[in-house]
Amino acid sequence: MEINVLGPWEISAGGTRLPLAGERRVGVLTRLALSAGQPVSADHLLAQVWGESTATTAAKQLQIVVSKLRGLLSPHAGIATVSGGYKLNVPREHVDALLFSLLVRRARTAKAQGDLAAADDLFHRALTLWRGEAMAGIRAPWARAEAARLDEERLAAQEDHTDLRLAVGDHHGLMPMLAGHVTAHPLRERPRAQLMLALYRASRPSEALDVYRDIRRVMADELGIEPGTALRRLHQAVLRRDPALDVVGR
Repeated sequence: MEINVLGPWEISAGGTRLPLAGERRVGVLTRLALSAGQPVSADHLLAQVWGESTATTAAKQLQIVVSKLRGLLSPHAGIATVSGGYKLNVPREHVDALLFSLLVRRARTAKAQGDLAAADDLFHRALTLWRGEAMAGIRAPWARAEAARLDEERLAAQEDHTDLRLAVGDHHGLMPMLAGHVTAHPLRERPRAQLMLALYRASRPSEALDVYRDIRRVMADELGIEPGTALRRLHQAVLRRDPALDVVGR
């Protein structure tokens, strides 16, 4: 069984999508899936899926929802009753959000150990799990907060992967993606720095300086602050054509 939340919500078994309707059923299964193999208290499920002002019948409604989910998931997976709550018994790597985090951790370990080819493959596998906005269609506040956390993890992994690709000289191939990333996240400094470095290494230093001037203007207009120390130092390095900016080993 596969439970996918990194995009439109879906659940499948043996390659066949399983039908699941009802905001609370989807919410309960998603919350259990994000803690696959670990207990989630009934109080936690009620607070998140039913909301703070839960009706007096909410506990009974939760039991009914769990019963319906057990019927849907059988025989592919089960929801165990544990002390004070429930546990979804599926391997954690069968939930795409958990598999994503696992692959990213492995990628960072491989990178730290100097195995850049393995790290590149692991980052790529992790990032291709994303099919769109995390938990699209689940409107509950807890789900939107979780989606925001997952999206931040995605951005950080994408930027780590970009650092790796820059280190091996793939600056030309990165520029279109980086330009789109900067447009989507105009106040995020790390992709600006990566785009500046890619442009500089592609013998386009004036455009690299334009990227800096743009974020300096945006940050001043929207936040009233200057770019951070790392970006300012990169700007100075580009101005003086610092050899340290060149690809190591080239």
